Amino acid sequence: MSSAAIQPDLIISLSQDKVRLNLLENPESGRQAWQTTFEVDNIFLQEQVSNAMDQALLENPFLIDHFPCVEIVVLDQPSFFIPKKYADNGNLGEIAAHYLRLRTGDTLTTDRSEDDAVICYCLPTETLMMFKEYYSNAGCNHLSSILWHHLSSHQNRPGKNVTRLYFIVFSGILILLSELNSKLIFSKNFSIRDKADLFYYAIACSRMIKANEHWLVNIEDETSKFEMPGDSVLKIDEKILIPSLQVLMSQYKVCE
Repeated sequence: MSSAAIQPDLIISLSQDKVRLNLLENPESGRQAWQTTFEVDNIFLQEQVSNAMDQALLENPFLIDHFPCVEIVVLDQPSFFIPKKYADNGNLGEIAAHYLRLRTGDTLTTDRSEDDAVICYCLPTETLMMFKEYYSNAGCNHLSSILWHHLSSHQNRPGKNVTRLYFIVFSGILILLSELNSKLIFSKNFSIRDKADLFYYAIACSRMIKANEHWLVNIEDETSKFEMPGDSVLKIDEKILIPSLQVLMSQYKVCE
């Protein structure tokens, strides 16, 4: 099955300050590609979600249609990862409390990973239920999970005992993923306001994990006003272009 055939119909991307709806083209039905972005104060609150979605549907009635595949992509919620065996032993909540700010009413969500790891993050339960009221079949995944799936599946692995650090800038967010001996060893995301933020987080994390290789990852159809520091500050060993979010999502989880 081609990637085009299994791409989601509608992707809803969530961050702390915006919600983006991306409807994919469907030539068979005559549907054209369309996207829009709504600025919000805190998308992870139920009222903000409801207001943004109501406004989107009011301005674009075609969004009320039933879509076979709807996916929610969480961009900048803090996340951590642990070996699958620890996630399965019933102690996930206790472990998560050391890494995440778990509030009353939050749902602890897990995404699968290629190296027998589980990426964990939390969202307000009422917010997730709100999306189910609009699209009952909506799935939810963290962007870090989707990116790591592609990078670990489609890029050549670094040499033995070589620590590679990937830099991805997406919608005002810096996502850092690092691997050692084909295992994910580091995952972090930061909101960036200016180039100084980008430089600071990139350099600090590189030094902390003692990265041997730095790869700059650009996502197709995505542009950023920020650029990574030059070789004099942080040497970029490789620059790669990976598919659009729609294709990455379809690679990560086939729509059923």
